[in-house]
Amino acid sequence: MKFNIGDKVKFIDQQGQGVVTKIINPSTVGVTTDGFELPYLVTDLIKVEKPSSTAERLFYEGKATYGSPREEARARQAADTGKNAKHGFPVIHEEALSDADTEEAQRHEDEAQAEDDNRISALTRGYTSKQPQPEGVYIGLVPIDQQFMLRGPVEFYVINYTPYTLVYNLATKGAESFYGVDYASVPPYSKIFVESIEREDLGLWTEGLLQCLFYQDESPTWLLPSSNDYKIRANKIGQAENYVYPVFMREKALLVPMLNLAAHKADHLLVHQSLEAEKKAEKEKNGIGKPVVEDKSNPLARYMIKPDVAEVDLHVESLLDTRLEFKGAKEEDYLSKQVAVFETCLNQAIGRKLSKIIFIHGVGNGILKHEIEKRLKDYPGVHYMDASVTKYGRGAIEVYLSTRP
Repeated sequence: MKFNIGDKVKFIDQQGQGVVTKIINPSTVGVTTDGFELPYLVTDLIKVEKPSSTAERLFYEGKATYGSPREEARARQAADTGKNAKHGFPVIHEEALSDADTEEAQRHEDEAQAEDDNRISALTRGYTSKQPQPEGVYIGLVPIDQQFMLRGPVEFYVINYTPYTLVYNLATKGAESFYGVDYASVPPYSKIFVESIEREDLGLWTEGLLQCLFYQDESPTWLLPSSNDYKIRANKIGQAENYVYPVFMREKALLVPMLNLAAHKADHLLVHQSLEAEKKAEKEKNGIGKPVVEDKSNPLARYMIKPDVAEVDLHVESLLDTRLEFKGAKEEDYLSKQVAVFETCLNQAIGRKLSKIIFIHGVGNGILKHEIEKRLKDYPGVHYMDASVTKYGRGAIEVYLSTRP
């Protein structure tokens, strides 16, 4: 039996199934299952029957073409034939297909399948990489000349370093319009070649948009789509130190992160109601999610989001008791108010042995963030980092406290 990249297969002598992500030789293929790619003899595999709908075929076959109109017409005719015969009506074909039409349609489908199969290749873990990348979706610029990386053409890839099948839509951004340049589906832990670009044409590709849709067979959770724009600065392309060996490739590449899978899951995961009920029961068992009793002697009480986590919004409008409170005040007055609330809440968090406190400082001119970081250096036993960009943008900081017994 012949297998192609993207085929779903079952194992003859063991349970489970996987996806063909590499053709090693005519008798051996690489199959990815649970995030690991292993070689299997084709005689040990059974191809899973292909789905029938157009959308399922797009995910399943890993190609950028829908079922041809003639194929859909044949399917409709077959359905109409069965329906009319059942009720005793004469069978009428509105779209008669000749043998030549059928052969031509099949030829175009075979050519499209071959073209997309040639574009897709499995990711290969580079064990010597000193800069591991988190699971997610990337754009990769790979110089064809790996020795002299700043000259010659560059290959443009969309990289799917996730356990999901990725369906993407890629557009570049011009002065007045977006331009759709490619769309396809990519198997898990694979990359797809988009274009070979001459150096003088790179400017046409340095700004654009990548939309991502994720498919899986069955799960109590479902990952929602994403849409992210990107911009690659010319000076970054022209500096050799920006080209690295990713953990999933053995070629140097300039990587543009488009989606961090863990961060995306944290805020864009649809949970089935059965699992939601199970999680709710677990939270109640552990005391999480219970309403916080207001304690007027504790300024931190209003900010508690979990029994051991607080989230403090330091935007001025959130801190003022009335709109007239700071009427006519200067900018430094606002800053003093914000810093005072920050210090009060941080001290309360340490005293009450919280594990983490999040401060939402906003973006602005960066003065408040600078003041927060300057003061955090005076507190032993704490460390901090920027909070999730997906959830807070670039306007929040997470402070972890090591005061718990």
